Amino acid sequence: MRVTRRSARTAAVATGAVAALLLPAAGAFAADPAPAPAPAPAGGDQSVLWRNVDLADGALAKVYQDGPGRFSAEIYAGGSLVDTLVSTDGRPAYGQYDGQYGGLHVVLRPDGTVRSWVETAPKPDPKPTPKPDPKPAPDQRKNTVRLPDAKVTLPDGSVARLFTSTTWPRVELTQKNGRSLGSLDLRHPTAAHHGWTYTLVDAGKRHYELTAVDTPRQGAGSRVYDFQGRLIGTYVAQKA
Repeated sequence: MRVTRRSARTAAVATGAVAALLLPAAGAFAADPAPAPAPAPAGGDQSVLWRNVDLADGALAKVYQDGPGRFSAEIYAGGSLVDTLVSTDGRPAYGQYDGQYGGLHVVLRPDGTVRSWVETAPKPDPKPTPKPDPKPAPDQRKNTVRLPDAKVTLPDGSVARLFTSTTWPRVELTQKNGRSLGSLDLRHPTAAHHGWTYTLVDAGKRHYELTAVDTPRQGAGSRVYDFQGRLIGTYVAQKA
């Protein structure tokens, strides 16, 4: 037997009325009279609990059949009644609520079935982590000493350091103690020291030579070096 909300209320009212009528006559009888039966509920629609439905976010819907083709649903969240949906005239009833997992949507269909889903609020885009400014690349020219490809001692005792380059060969001239005497390159190919004249010569096909020529007073001899530091030619002037 199904217990309805409306029949329970009707029975309670009827029982109270009967008790009020019997109270004045109670002293006239030595024994308690038999209780009168509760009257049957009046005709009409009845609201019957039809089913319980667990909703998408953990809430509960109690679905009642209120009459032929009519349903209502009580929505409970956290044990508290938050709303009642009523489907009438063959139309679904719709409700939207804030659930523990996002926005809860509930639809009560005309046949008493319930559909629910959770619409999760979009998460804000995380703030990008600022990247540290890149450190400047170290200047490769600083604290970098180019070593010579060859080194030769010249006839006057000075030193020539030969730097080979396909685009810019050069010769660094220094005294024995390291003091600079200057440098030779293709724009300034000649320098003199202690009567000797030193010249950077372009021999063609990217081959370069260093010549050392003495003054006629000192004998007018000459020497030729390649950029590997080898003595490749010597000339000694004939004395008269």
